[in-house]
Amino acid sequence: MNVLLVFPNINGCHEDIYHFGLASIVSATRRQGHAVRTFIVSAEEEIARLLEEINAFKPKVIGFTSVSSQFGYVKRISSLIKGRFPESIIVCGGVHPTIYADALLESKDIDGFFIGESEFSFTEFLAKIENNEPYAETDNFAYAHSGRIIRNRLKPLIEDLDILLPPDREVYPYGENIKKIGYAPFLFSRGCPYLCTYCSNHAIAKIYGKNRNSTRFRSPEACVREIEEVIRRHDIKIISIGDDIFGLDRQWRKEFCEKYKKRIKIQFMCLLRVELAEEELIGMLKEAGCYRIFFGVESGNEYIRREIMNRRMTNEEIIKAFDLCHQYGMQTLAVNIIGIPGETKEMIRDTIKLNRRLRPTTSAVNIYYPYKGTVLGERCFKEGLVDEERYNNFSNERRETVLGFNEKHKRLISYFYTHWEKLVYPYDLERHTRRLLKKIGMLTAARKIKRAFLFTISHWRKLLWVRT
Repeated sequence: MNVLLVFPNINGCHEDIYHFGLASIVSATRRQGHAVRTFIVSAEEEIARLLEEINAFKPKVIGFTSVSSQFGYVKRISSLIKGRFPESIIVCGGVHPTIYADALLESKDIDGFFIGESEFSFTEFLAKIENNEPYAETDNFAYAHSGRIIRNRLKPLIEDLDILLPPDREVYPYGENIKKIGYAPFLFSRGCPYLCTYCSNHAIAKIYGKNRNSTRFRSPEACVREIEEVIRRHDIKIISIGDDIFGLDRQWRKEFCEKYKKRIKIQFMCLLRVELAEEELIGMLKEAGCYRIFFGVESGNEYIRREIMNRRMTNEEIIKAFDLCHQYGMQTLAVNIIGIPGETKEMIRDTIKLNRRLRPTTSAVNIYYPYKGTVLGERCFKEGLVDEERYNNFSNERRETVLGFNEKHKRLISYFYTHWEKLVYPYDLERHTRRLLKKIGMLTAARKIKRAFLFTISHWRKLLWVRT
């Protein structure tokens, strides 16, 4: 059977185009002998090309993955597909359908949602279609009936992730992604146990009847083998391990770091919580080849962080983690969020002040986006804090606010977002010059001029001798 899997990322907030969930579905589908293609929609202009691909490939099933900010596009594209190819079966999975299945009622053109982990459910769904059986009875499937959502039973979460094939890197353009972002991404675990109110993890746990997630890992040996296989196929300079939190299990991270150090000679970066940044772990990561750690700082105001975001670390714990990384010569990236409900101008300044104290290699900022199904997102919708019209016609996720602030506060948030680097690093002339040159498209030229100048200085005597 021909199956087309589509990743809509129109004006997306990440330049990364490799979607691990979709790539895992590709692997599972190919294992069953189906003909699979993928299509990444990065701009509205590419929708026409997607329709041409469907006309040429003639897939029986078209599957989307979607986050909240892309679902408007999924609905629009699905309507175009059904109009031209009415016999096609259109489904959607991903975070948005998982934590907000009621969104299915917003479109008559989507035949159903897949909820949660669906590698096994999706292949069973395809088998039912091939055998002319009622596909609506598939596990993890949700569909609309008489104006309400029917949710089928969920398969248990996959405890042994080693039974899954590695995510596909042939049909899905992994090599293209590496060239685009400059590093090779990997993902080795599923499930974050923390309960940050703005994040989807607690909402996913709730779908499975749990208060919080437990983290599941692929075995360290399987992870290192996967890296080795990718290295054989691609020219890789940097590896990024994108697990929500690296190595929550002490034994796992010890074994992984030992194997990585012995068998992989490429520097890597990963994500940590500041509470886990103990000297033993930072030293272990440094020795294994880690050169950069991402930390979620989120807010420098302890009230916002604790009471609104449900992040219980103190400013002192955050400072200690960054100081420890500096001590070990590790690069750091501090990730922050502004535009939180109840946040004032002075609270945003608290975040800037904390970032200045942390002295991260890079400080990044996002503007809060309310995800339906999350604690903070649901509160925003319930209390009427969301500009619904803007939310329904919006794609600038994390770069503009969709909350119904007054115009003055919207401009304030936009100002802090736009000038974040200048505000966190007010005296770093080199950084600001580099940013300006990049903005006006002169960074590459400036680097060439610098290299030529340094070459001339270092070879001055030789050049003078040639001339005489």
